[in-house]
Amino acid sequence: MDALTACPPWLREDGAALMARSSEGRLPHAILLGGINGIGKRAFSQWLAESLLCRNRGDSGACGQCDSCLQLLAGAHPDFRKLLPEGANAAIKVDPIRDLVEWLQLTASQGSYRIAVLEQADSMNRNAANSLLKTLEEPSDHAVIILSATRTGALPPTVRSRCQTINLKMHDKAAALEWLSQSLDDPETALLEAGGGPYAAVAMHNETYLAARELLLKAWHDLFLHKGSVGRISDSLADLDTSLCLATFSRWTLLAAKQGANLTIEANPAVREVISETQNRLTNEQWFTLHERLLQLHRSDSASFKTQAVLEGMFADTRIMTNS
Repeated sequence: MDALTACPPWLREDGAALMARSSEGRLPHAILLGGINGIGKRAFSQWLAESLLCRNRGDSGACGQCDSCLQLLAGAHPDFRKLLPEGANAAIKVDPIRDLVEWLQLTASQGSYRIAVLEQADSMNRNAANSLLKTLEEPSDHAVIILSATRTGALPPTVRSRCQTINLKMHDKAAALEWLSQSLDDPETALLEAGGGPYAAVAMHNETYLAARELLLKAWHDLFLHKGSVGRISDSLADLDTSLCLATFSRWTLLAAKQGANLTIEANPAVREVISETQNRLTNEQWFTLHERLLQLHRSDSASFKTQAVLEGMFADTRIMTNS
């Protein structure tokens, strides 16, 4: 780690509120960070952990110079742990959670907090969630667990009810646009295309995503204009992440519905062109029906789905709609 994490500027209001609660001794022992894809949950959770562990915290968070910050920079802080999804199914599994629970029972070595960060906590399997539950019910002194998830509803109700949920929101769009302007030529359009998540906007402009978008545009075009079989179209997307496919198609169905209602749509020119070509293939009611189905699939455990199997069934149903 070359530098400590800065709080995303559009989330500073949320950060200030949590820092105030910490100063007053009212910080929850378990915090569940929610919010749209790309709003900055990963950066915010890291910033929060670093700020809470810092011995000389300022208004913007960790000082970056105290012994605690230097240990964080070296990746060797004894009171900080982070869990990420791992393995073929990209899940947080029970054994790492059990190790974490044991570690959280120990006394903080530096007399402040002992902090665990669980990124993409919605990827925990049921055994892992159950293993974490006892710690959430009976927390150790000075232990803080920070969970983050885009699909907070995918977490068991028993876990959600024992955390204080904070939905991170866009509090300062101007700050987000200024941040995006450092790497993107048209930050406003990029932010709209990404559904309001600045980090998603940046991710959508790297080479990997742009190549994936070309495949998705062709699949969309061929599906709705009957250019090839459903099997061939789903095969063309088999190597892509299922969640990416579902999220992208969900956004595009909403754009098609908006265009059908004669509303202005903000999107990449290539996306606008394909939407214009295919918008009349379904009624607005059908577009919204398809949009809801895609959202439901995306909110479920889409990380464990095989892209080809999920999309082939959905594409077959969509073909039937375009024929009706």
